[in-house]
Amino acid sequence: MGAGGDGSAKMIGKVQRSQRGENMYGPFPKNTMTPWINSSDEGRAGDPVNVPNLKEVAATNFMDLPCDYRDEKTPDKWIPRDGRMVRLTGRHPFNSEPPVAELTKHNPKNPFLIPGNLHIIRNHGTVPKLDWDTHQLSLEGPLDVNGMRVSAVKLSMEELTTQYPTTEFPVSISCCGNRRKEMNMIKQTIGFNWGSAAMGTMVYKGVLLRDLLKSVGVDETTVDISTHHVEFIGSEDLGNKCGGPGPFPDEPWGEKVKYATSLPLAKVLDPADEVMVAFMANGQRLHPDRGYPIRLVIPGYIGGRMIKWLARIRVIPHESHSCYHYWDNKYLPPQVTSEIAAKDGWWYKQEYIINELSLNSFICEPNHDDTIPIGPNIDKTMVVSGYAHSGGGRKVTRVEVTSDKGVTWNLAEITRHEKPNPYGKYWCWIWWKYDMPVADLDKEIWVRAWDTSNSPQAERPTWTLMGQSSNHVFRVMVHTDRNKNGEAVYRFEHPTRAGQQSGGWATRVADKVKSAGYGEINLDGYFAAVDEE
Repeated sequence: MGAGGDGSAKMIGKVQRSQRGENMYGPFPKNTMTPWINSSDEGRAGDPVNVPNLKEVAATNFMDLPCDYRDEKTPDKWIPRDGRMVRLTGRHPFNSEPPVAELTKHNPKNPFLIPGNLHIIRNHGTVPKLDWDTHQLSLEGPLDVNGMRVSAVKLSMEELTTQYPTTEFPVSISCCGNRRKEMNMIKQTIGFNWGSAAMGTMVYKGVLLRDLLKSVGVDETTVDISTHHVEFIGSEDLGNKCGGPGPFPDEPWGEKVKYATSLPLAKVLDPADEVMVAFMANGQRLHPDRGYPIRLVIPGYIGGRMIKWLARIRVIPHESHSCYHYWDNKYLPPQVTSEIAAKDGWWYKQEYIINELSLNSFICEPNHDDTIPIGPNIDKTMVVSGYAHSGGGRKVTRVEVTSDKGVTWNLAEITRHEKPNPYGKYWCWIWWKYDMPVADLDKEIWVRAWDTSNSPQAERPTWTLMGQSSNHVFRVMVHTDRNKNGEAVYRFEHPTRAGQQSGGWATRVADKVKSAGYGEINLDGYFAAVDEE
């Protein structure tokens, strides 16, 4: 039954919502796909520099392009993908990030918005093959005292996109596993090797979730916002990662489960938080890998909460009972192993849930293995640059760089493309630059960021089972070397490279971090404090 008792939602009239799209951040970057024709290493070495017949294909629609040859024998063979993306989990499922250089290569002067084809992709399984004309979004109000839905409607894409006021603004989306490979080099986590480019910013267009809920009679006056939550359920069928029926007898987990999570109703209804059901990014319909035809966008939150291929939204009197709401995206203490987490119920301790993005920063330039001749540049400066971000709408207030391991921190110049939302919140990364005197280079370059909480990034990492929210100070080592001409150069080395790519100082035993939150770590990857018990 609909909000008005006739099975339909109460549509909102000519209400104006914030428009911060191409009028402020345009023109949008073009999607210039680079297909990978063939390769012997399946893309594990990064940029396809040795591939014959490589050519750039410009397209106004992703779906005009052929699929990557590596996807031909997978369920995703119908999806075109950019061959430059670094594949992190083999051929299937598809999880990838762009090479670090591609974060800025598309627009060195203004890398704020990333082309859609180079945006991070996190897929837990097969991409649902959904159709714009037939897909429906189920919108369900709360239960009454008899356990019956007060209101429920199904919206077509036509109804969603034409009968509600739309909004448009930029959001940075990041997997909270960004920089996880650094954690895996300390001690293996239960996650795969995200590098440092598992993030991207696009301008999303959609409908505010609070408008959708109000159309079915849900607002602060009709529902107790202190006790209710909003659950979001995707379309895909995934394996039950916890391996059992779960702790909720009324909603047992089967062999297959949906990817789902929830937010407090109070957050969803807060106009300052701008939670959105999005159907476009950078002026185009969403790519299948990125949620086509609709996805949830929660500004300032981790990507793992932003359900793709959204099929169902419902108001419930508790947090989601989804397997993935509990067994994923947790920042557990460093002494908690997989065995301890399962045995002692750590996955159900919601004080460890990860929602907001953590403060973080990264050096893009100099990139891994970049060099600079020493002699001709010793009295000059070199550019050190990268991105930084916070979460929860907090503003990045400063970025600092040091070449003497934190004895002296130097202020970097921040380029802030984003304008705050009407409530003063920031949803996007910033880009920073520091002109480093070459004469000051020593053994390492570090970067750290601060936000409005007036807390900087920690210098030391804290290991955690899922390897998420890895946000300690980012360190680039500086080596004195010689190039092929025999010229003395400084060579720069990042801690890791994404996926199975080789290289990085953190991969060497001699340079590994010796402690990460719970005593010294031995060469077998165990905390010494645990071994002594």
